[in-house]
Formats: sequence, structure tokens, C-alpha cells
Amino acid sequence: MIWIGLVGGVIVGSAINGFEGAFIGGFLGWLAGVVIKSRKQANAAAPVAVSVPVRETVETRVQRLEKAVARLEARLARLEPAPYVVPDAAEGAAVRDPISGAAESIGSRTIAAEAASGTTADPASAASGTTAGPASAASGTTAGPARAASGTTAGPAPAASGTTTPNRIVAWLTGGNTIARVGLLILFFGFAFLLKYAADNDMLPVELRVAGVAAGGLALLVLGWRLRQKRPAYALGLQGGGVAVLYLTTFSAIKLWHLLPAEAGFVMMALIAVFAAMLAIAQDSLALAVIGTAGGFMSPVLASTGQGSHVMLFSYYLLLNAGILGIAIYKAWRPLNVTGFLFTFLIGLAWGQRSYKAALFDSTELFLIAFFLLFVAVAVLFARSRPPQLKGFVDGTIVFGVPLAAFGLQAGLMRGTEFGLAYSSLAAAILYVGLATVLHRTRRENYALLSEAFLALGVVFGTLAIPLALDARWTSASWALEGAAIVWIGLRQKQALPRAFGLALQAAAGVIYFEGYRRYPGATPLADAAFIGALLLAAAGMFTHRRLLAARADIAKFESGLAPWLFAWGLGWWLFAGMHEIESFAKYYQVAASVAFFAATALALGVFSLRWQWAHAAIAARLLLPCLAMFAMIGLLEGRHPFARGGSLAWPFALAAHAWILYRVRPEVPGRHWRLLHAGSTWLLAFLAASELHWQALQHTASHSAWTVASVAFPASLLLIVIASRWAEKRWPVAENLRAYRATAPLGFALALVAWTLYANFTHDGSSDPLPYLPLLNALDLAQMLAGAALVAAATAAGRHDETRPSRLRSPNAAMLGGALTFLWLNGVLLRTLHHWAGLPYNASAMQHSRLAQMSISVFWSLLALTLMVYAARKARRGLWVVGAVLMAVVVAKLFLVDLSNVGGVERIISFIAVGVLMLVIGYFSPVPPRKAAA
Repeated sequence: MIWIGLVGGVIVGSAINGFEGAFIGGFLGWLAGVVIKSRKQANAAAPVAVSVPVRETVETRVQRLEKAVARLEARLARLEPAPYVVPDAAEGAAVRDPISGAAESIGSRTIAAEAASGTTADPASAASGTTAGPASAASGTTAGPARAASGTTAGPAPAASGTTTPNRIVAWLTGGNTIARVGLLILFFGFAFLLKYAADNDMLPVELRVAGVAAGGLALLVLGWRLRQKRPAYALGLQGGGVAVLYLTTFSAIKLWHLLPAEAGFVMMALIAVFAAMLAIAQDSLALAVIGTAGGFMSPVLASTGQGSHVMLFSYYLLLNAGILGIAIYKAWRPLNVTGFLFTFLIGLAWGQRSYKAALFDSTELFLIAFFLLFVAVAVLFARSRPPQLKGFVDGTIVFGVPLAAFGLQAGLMRGTEFGLAYSSLAAAILYVGLATVLHRTRRENYALLSEAFLALGVVFGTLAIPLALDARWTSASWALEGAAIVWIGLRQKQALPRAFGLALQAAAGVIYFEGYRRYPGATPLADAAFIGALLLAAAGMFTHRRLLAARADIAKFESGLAPWLFAWGLGWWLFAGMHEIESFAKYYQVAASVAFFAATALALGVFSLRWQWAHAAIAARLLLPCLAMFAMIGLLEGRHPFARGGSLAWPFALAAHAWILYRVRPEVPGRHWRLLHAGSTWLLAFLAASELHWQALQHTASHSAWTVASVAFPASLLLIVIASRWAEKRWPVAENLRAYRATAPLGFALALVAWTLYANFTHDGSSDPLPYLPLLNALDLAQMLAGAALVAAATAAGRHDETRPSRLRSPNAAMLGGALTFLWLNGVLLRTLHHWAGLPYNASAMQHSRLAQMSISVFWSLLALTLMVYAARKARRGLWVVGAVLMAVVVAKLFLVDLSNVGGVERIISFIAVGVLMLVIGYFSPVPPRKAAA
């Protein structure tokens, strides 16, 4: 609704008056959307009455009641000694309509007469075929006719259990006198439009126009002052509007029509500000004070000609802020303090960007120090009357915003001065620590939180002095250790603010470390600046993590949630430190050294997790497997075999460490991730063995021979057979993780072997140099048979533990996939034999246009179909017989669509004859098996 109002207001306003109309219309549309939305929320929260309309027509109700009466008459006839005749419904008995209350003639008896006889029936239950027994009549229970007629109930919904907080804008508009406040907004816009229109059209003399608007503002002030007792809220609104009009009029007289010199206009605006402040104090009105103060700060800006003195400007602002300080002694007005702060520092920043020069340093520095000290005093005076909560924008701005803004301006002034900011930061630290000490010694409850905030600021500025005076190496190290120490102190004192600062300081230490990382000089391994700095960051993070875990009962839930991230922070810095040393001093052995380093780290974390019941360390130790897989892929992409450059030592150590972690560092409740770790171990082992074996085959045989291709599938097939064996079922890890080794691991191996089978049959001709090619006895076909045997062994092992077998392996889809792969492989054997024995090129185009190949395929497919159908007929497996029949139909279609036109001579004859004979044999020996009887 808010966006609809905003967009609609912009469109309508732009159509009426261009850009200005779009601005005003968008504002009003947005405001209307806010109000409407707030009203809807309020209505939704209010209790409402829920009623369901009656949907029965009178005719339907009359028919239903007639049937009910007929049933009751029949029942009474059975109960009475004399036969009872149900009179015609058209006779003149009257029944009262349950909705209207009017009597309706539906028979010779009435409902009232039935009630007098001792039975009262609910029409709704009667209509449904149920009757009220004597017991119910005796108990005096009756059913309401209105409910019976309509079947619905009406009543108020439960009241809302809580109230909603209204929107602040809506509360301001609707609180007090809504019409007056909205009218003031409209009036202000009206004055602005009037001035603009008068200026554009020269309707009246400029002096008269300005005087008339000023008179209107004065009238609002006078009227508001007179009504201050009778209508306080209304009166304050009028006075605020009057002050705004006077500011607007004075500005117009200076800038638009040049009726007043800048100096005179400045004085007038200052007087208006003082007058507004006096009104505010007299009526205890924060709104008037803010309006007057804002106008006072804007006066020199609006009246400025660009030629004034910064000493005069800041002296005037110093007086205004002194007035705010005086008010702070008696009034705890947070918004007024923030108004003075924002205007002072924002205008000071704008002046510095435009007009500051090094020659103005002395005077500018004095004013900056004066403003800084003044607002620090404002914070102390405010706390004297009301303790700060340091929550939200208003509370935190004076306490924390003032030093941040002042230090930012100080940084601009100290540009080019060596150690200038370091000394400034140290001075601020001394000031805040001294103030914290003084306030703490007063023992006043109002100063407790402020003294802690000042102490924190002192620590911050003292911390900040370190990087301003030292380089990044010392800064990151000192900040990391200091942050850990501050968190520890905050935990001991049960103070959240020091803990937050300590965590932020450690994060900043990491940023500073990376800023100077490339400039750190290299030195002795494990003693260079980069390694020591990262090691200190890791130690600080781990120490903080352990402290938070120990104090979990005394800290907030949010801080407890930071503990895992702090562990990751510390562990990440430790890994970064180690990898930096490996890259700097062991680059030749980088992959192997990284594998050993990660494995040693995981092994240590596993030991720590068992000794200290450290859950996060246990989780990190179990993450060794994906790290090892990443390094294995890196070695593959770099073209190195796993055992190269120290890998023969690193990889066995890493796999042994991972096996120990799987054996000892077990989760309390093993889940899917635990099964993946076990299954992934077999995959990683098979991958490493395949990579090493493939590299050895490349070294001792021709490239891309059957030996090198088969070497990839051999380790996976052999490992799958081992874990599927009955011997493995009785030993760890298979015995304790059957689902991982009977379902998850075989599934991954199956996918890999299927992909390898497709690659081998489509791309390789089976050359096994220096040995000659023999069908089924070459390296490629032997590897495929071994892969098939491995998959069958895995399926058989899963069948021994049916609860561990995935549903996919229990469905016919697995058998269909196996049959399709077997069919593909047998065709590959045929085409590779034709390639080696008949000299046909081993590619799709040559085989497609070869008569011998097409004839061989037709006969071979027919033989396969015959085999399937004969076997299916003997075993009464109708589905398998249908597969053979389909293959035979494909052969017949191929004969007429392909062979008849492309295959000529002897090949065509052999194709047709062989297929025909085979089909006869199929028809004689393998009739279609009968369907299984339905259960």
C-alpha cells in the first residue's frame, strides 16, 4: 500500500505540476499509504464478529421441515395405542419459521403440540434421519431451530491476545489534533507555493509579499502562544509552523530578492533561533527546541555569501552548542543534543572540504578540540540526570559518534604530519580512560554504563595508536592478542561490550594482516613474519573460541552461535600459515606437503576432540576427506601421478590418518554424512589407485592402448569386489557401516563404471599392443567383464541385506540398465573384431556404410534375440521374451529400411537368410510365455 501511494502520488503530481508536483504528490501518497497500512493493521488486531450467512431458501426449508414432521408423525403412530393418521401437509396447522419467527401452516399438528407431548426434535437432526428418543426428551434438551435451519453459528471471534505498536509517523499524525497537524503540513507547502508563484508572476511588490508572509508566521506564533493553556498540542504545532515560516521568509529575503544584507539576515535568523529556544524552554517543548536549534545552525549557511570568516562561523556555533550544554543541565533532551552534534560536524566537514588550508590549522584545531570536549561534557551532563542506555541511534550518537566524527576531522587536519594521528589517538585514549576512572569513583549508578563506554573508547583509541605508529606486522599481532585478552576480561566481568570489542579487534587484525602481507620479508622457515603473524591470529581465535565454549551459560545465545565461526577463523589462519610456508619453502613438493600438513592437522584435531570432548574439532577432523579429494584433483589437473614428488609418503600417511579418524572420531548419531565419509574413502582410494596405475601403464605401454584404458577401471572393480565379499562383512569398516558399503559406495562405483564403459566402447578399438587382438581376451574386454562381475557382486551383497539396498537396485530398471550395457559391450566386441580381422575403420561412419558390418550386425542381433527368447520361453519369463521380440522386430525393420538399399550382393543375402532362419527357430523353440495369474 505504501509503494502504491508513493508511485500513484508521483504520477498524479507530475501530471499536474511537473517535477515539483511529483515530489509533493509522492510525499503525500507515501504518507497516505503509511496511514492506511497502519489502520489496516489496527483493524486486523481488533476483535471481530464472525457470522455465516444463511444459504437455505424458504422453499427448501419448508420441504425439509415437512419431511421431518412426517417422520415424527410416523414414529408417534407406532408408539400410540390407536392408529395415528398423518394428516395432509396442506392443512392448516401452524409451525413457527425458525428464521423469521412467523407461523407457517404445514399440517394438522404444530411443533408446539409436539413439544407439549413430551418430545422436542431438532429439525436438523430430523432432516438427517435421526430422531430424539424419550431419554433426550426427558432430559429437557432441545435444539435451536435457528441453528437447525441455517447450519451455521455466529458470534464474536476471540479478541487479539496482544496489541500492536503503531507506526510513529501515524502516531504523530493521529495523536493530539490530527487535522491541525496535517493542516500545518499543507499550510507550509501552501506558503512555499505562494512565494514561488508570487516570484514567478510579479503579482505584488516584493517587499509587500515578504512582509505578508512574515505577518502570517507571526500570527501563527501569537495564536499558538495564546492557546498554549487551552490546547497545548494544537498551540505547539502552530508555533512550530510560525518559526518555520519566519525562517523561510528571512531566507527568501536574503537569497531570492536581496532585500536584506547577509549580516542582517544572519542576525535575524539567530534571533529567531533564540526566540524559539526560549519558547521551547518556557513550554517544555522538545519539538520547538529542535526547530529553533536547527534554524540557528542553518542561519549562517542560508545567509552565507562565501566571503565570511571561519572564526566567526565556528565562534557562533560554539555559542549555540554552549546553549545546548546549558539546556542539558536541566533538560535530558537527547534529540536536541544529536541535532547540535550533527549540524556542527556536518557543516564543519563541508567547510573543511571546500575552504580549509594548512595556514588555518591553528585556529581550526582549537575549535575542533573545543567542540569535541563540549559534546563529551554534554554526554556526562545528560547521564547525570538520566542514565544512558546506549541503544539506538540517539543514545549511541553522542557517546560514540562524537569521537568518531572528531577523529575523522582530525585525520584531515593531521594529513602530512608524522605521528600526528598517533599522538591524537593516544591523547583521546588518555582522556577517555581518565574520565572513566573519575566517573567510576563517583559510585553513582547513572554513570556506571557511561564509564564503561568511556573505558571502551579509551581502549579503542589506545589500540588505534598502535597501527598509526607501527607497521602492519606488529599491528596485526598486537591487535589479535589484545582482542583475545579483552574477550577473556569481558567474560570474567560478564560484560558484553568488551567481548564485542575484542571480537571486532581480532577481525580488524586479520584485515591489517592482509594489508601488509605482501610486504612481509621472507626469512627462516617457521620463523618469518608472515607465519608468526598468522599463527598468532590462529591462536587468538582458538583461545577465544575455547573461552566462549567454557562460558556458554553466562553469555547470550548470539555469542554462543559465534563459537563455531571463531573456531573456523582460528583454523583458517592456521591452515593459511602452513600453506604459506609450504608455498614459500617447499614449492616443489607442494601437493604432497599440503596433503601431509592437512592430514597431520586433522589427526591432531581428532586427538584433541577425544581428550577435551571438543565437538568442533571432531567435525573439522572429519573434513579431511574432501580436502584430500581436492588435492587429488589438483594433482590430476597438473598432470602428476599421486606418488610423484613425495606423494609416496604423503598419501599413505593421509589415508591412514583418515582411517584412524573414521575408527575413533565417530559422531554420536551417525547420519548420511557419516555414510558419505565411509563411501568417499573407497572412492578416493580407487581414484588414487587408478591414477597411479594409469600413469604406470603410460610409462610401460603405448599411449591410449587397451592397457591404459583398462587400468582406470581395474582398481574400482577390484575394490568393489572386496567390499562386497562375505569376508569384508565380518570386519571393520564394512561390518559397522553396512549401508555405506552396500548402497552408497556401490552406487558411486556403478556410475563411474557405467561412464567408463560408455567411453571405452565408443572411443577405443581394443588395441593391446604388443599382443594381438583376441575377442573377449584383450585388456579392454577383460576389464569390462571384471567391472560387470564387480557390479553383480555388489548387487548380490546388497541382496543379502535387503534393508540396505536402495529401491533403485530392487526395481526392474537396474536389470534393464545392465542388459543395455551388456548389449552395448557385445556390439563393441563385434565391431572391434571386424576392425582387427576385416580391416574396417573403427568409426561410426565407416561401420554404417560397410556391407560386412551391417550384415554382421543383423545376424548378431538375431542371434541375441534368439538366445533371449529361447531362454525366456524355458524360464517362463514373458518380459524377457518381449525384449527379444522387440529386438527381432528391430532387425526386421533394419533389413527393409537399411540393408535392402545399402547392403548388396552376398551380404544382403546372408542378412536376410540368417535373420529368416533365426526367426523360424525362435517361433518353434520359444513361444511366448503365458501371463502370470493375478494374485
